[in-house]
Order: sequence, then structure tokens, then C-alpha cells
Amino acid sequence: MSVRRPLDTGSELLAEFDHGGRVVEYLIAALPRRLWRAAPPAGRPIAAIVAHIQSVRRTFAKMGGAPPFIALDRARSTQSEARRALRESRAALTDLFSRALARGDARVKGMPRRVVSMMVYLIQHDAHHRGQISMLARALGHRLSGDDVMRIWGWKKLP
Repeated sequence: MSVRRPLDTGSELLAEFDHGGRVVEYLIAALPRRLWRAAPPAGRPIAAIVAHIQSVRRTFAKMGGAPPFIALDRARSTQSEARRALRESRAALTDLFSRALARGDARVKGMPRRVVSMMVYLIQHDAHHRGQISMLARALGHRLSGDDVMRIWGWKKLP
């Protein structure tokens, strides 16, 4: 018989925030290089969407007092650079949120929303753009594998 773990809302929320960020990194790695800057039927190329995700993360991390980190150039950055930058921003934001929760603070000083609201906002923002990227990849002729889809949706572990 398995032992039930007691609910630890802060730790579980942090883990899900971190996981959502890792999913964005995984999705970028799962895409063929030819799609990175391919002209979309409408809207922005994938590289520009990813640069926007990083820009939003940088904005809020800066508000919260995190040290500056990599910005992405929507026209020049590579998938590898994007994954590295997103790892860095995910780590910086997770650290800010983790420290606030450990102190019992309702806010990260300088951020416009309470900690939980800010985390959920960023999770939703990433998820929205993951959907855009997935649809754009398909519109450009690439179907994600079944394993990739299962990992993106959290039914299989990320590597």
C-alpha cells in the first residue's frame, strides 16, 4: 500500500511552474530546425514567439530584482540559444517565487501581482504560446510525434 503525501501547495506549485517552463524548452528541441524562422501562414515565426516568451519572463524577473539575463533576438537567435535563455529565465523566476513562498510573502517585491497569481499568469502565458507554436508547426507541415505530444501534455516524463 502506498503512503499518501500530505499536500504541500507551495512546493507543488513551484514544481508545476518549473515543469511548465521545461515543456517550452522541450517543445523547441522537438522542432526541426527548418521551422525555426519559417514564414508562417499568418502571424510571427516560431523564433519570434519564443523571443516574446523570453521577453515577458525577463520583464517580470527584472521587476522582482533578479540579475539580468539573456534576451533573445527574434531574427538571429538559434534554437539552442533560445533553450539556454529559457532555462536561465525559468531558474531565475523559480528562485524568486521559491524565496517569496519560503518567507511566506504574498508578493515578490516589485512584481505587479501576488506570487501565486504571477506564477499562474506565467504558466498560462507559456501554455498559450506553446499552443501557437504547435499549431504553427503543423501548419508548416510538421506533426509532433505521439511521444512529444504525451510529454508536452505531461502524460510522459520529460527527458
